[in-house]
Amino acid sequence: SPYLRAADTAQILRKKLDLNKEQLIKVDDLAPGGDAVRLMNDIAGKYGTYHNIAIVGHEPGLSRLISVLLSGDPSLPITLKKGGVCCLTIEKPQYGRCATLEWLLAPAQLTEMT
Repeated sequence: SPYLRAADTAQILRKKLDLNKEQLIKVDDLAPGGDAVRLMNDIAGKYGTYHNIAIVGHEPGLSRLISVLLSGDPSLPITLKKGGVCCLTIEKPQYGRCATLEWLLAPAQLTEMT
């Protein structure tokens, strides 16, 4: 997301994963009010062959996106707390049902792991 809080979180993730600064990409459609269909089309078109993609965004849009990717419906009750993380497996990125939930961790669980 282009917002500061998400950018800060992405920087932390970048450093933990030992990624280059060029591997961080700001996407306006991850900001509140962004277009999730366009976001998924961009991911499919530009990064669809990548093995791993991390998305850092905001609530409630991120939970809605996860819901759509898991069920095709934005109202699936997924709760992603601030600072929470989930892992999805996606064979072919698209807007709609295309993902399997591997795990979802709350911030307190992440803290226990470090």
